[in-house]
Amino acid sequence: MKFNFQAFSGALFITAVGFVSCGETAHSGSHTFHTPIEYHDFIVDQQNAIIRQMLKLNELYDSGSEAGIRARFDSLQNTSKLCLQNIRSLSTYDNDSTLKRDALLLFQFYDTIFHAEYPRMLEIFLKGALASEAELLELNSIVSNVGNREKILQDELVKSQSRFAGEHRFEFSPNGE
Repeated sequence: MKFNFQAFSGALFITAVGFVSCGETAHSGSHTFHTPIEYHDFIVDQQNAIIRQMLKLNELYDSGSEAGIRARFDSLQNTSKLCLQNIRSLSTYDNDSTLKRDALLLFQFYDTIFHAEYPRMLEIFLKGALASEAELLELNSIVSNVGNREKILQDELVKSQSRFAGEHRFEFSPNGE
């Protein structure tokens, strides 16, 4: 049985292009951002860290051992938790809280599903050919539900990123083009 978790991973590889010289700063723990691009890119980097872990997990579904899959899954959960903490610790940029808020909603969603839905999906997947028809239907339902909820949150984040980029005069492409 082969299941592709990429179908709902929502891999947004976002690229911000351009340079804006601004005096504003923002902080995230030990990070200081001197430009809106640095601030934006920090959020993108956090999301990409999670996406990389999701893709590595997905690769193991084709050829990895159960122990390897479980270890990668633990790594995904840990990465998600760390990235969520990083987003929570962001200050606003130039008193703009919308980008942080929408990023936080998406990262909270990731952390929740990696501790709620993903363990059940993993359990069903690891049964392989022994998974019942009902379990496969449940798996498809979970995937569909997670994908739909994720799309809404990602769309909101992309809107915030586009608005933020426009207000701070740098280019943003949600497709990384």
